[in-house]
Amino acid sequence: MSDIVLYVLVGLMFYQAYVTIRVARDKSYTSAQKRRHFLFIWLVPFIGAAMALADLAADKKSPAPPDKDSVRQKPKGRS
Repeated sequence: MSDIVLYVLVGLMFYQAYVTIRVARDKSYTSAQKRRHFLFIWLVPFIGAAMALADLAADKKSPAPPDKDSVRQKPKGRS
């Protein structure tokens, strides 16, 4: 086997391991969602890891909408 192919495969495994660790540490996913991500990462090499990492990045960019109670209300009677 060529050295370049070996390096690519090892790099791919490190990338997938990195994404797996990121998903495992994320608190926003349930354990069932994490299991599905793990399966997708390892059963669909590179594409699964890239999509899982993109999903993590999208979750960080879009914060949850604020609760009704935490939004400051304007005092009534003032314009």
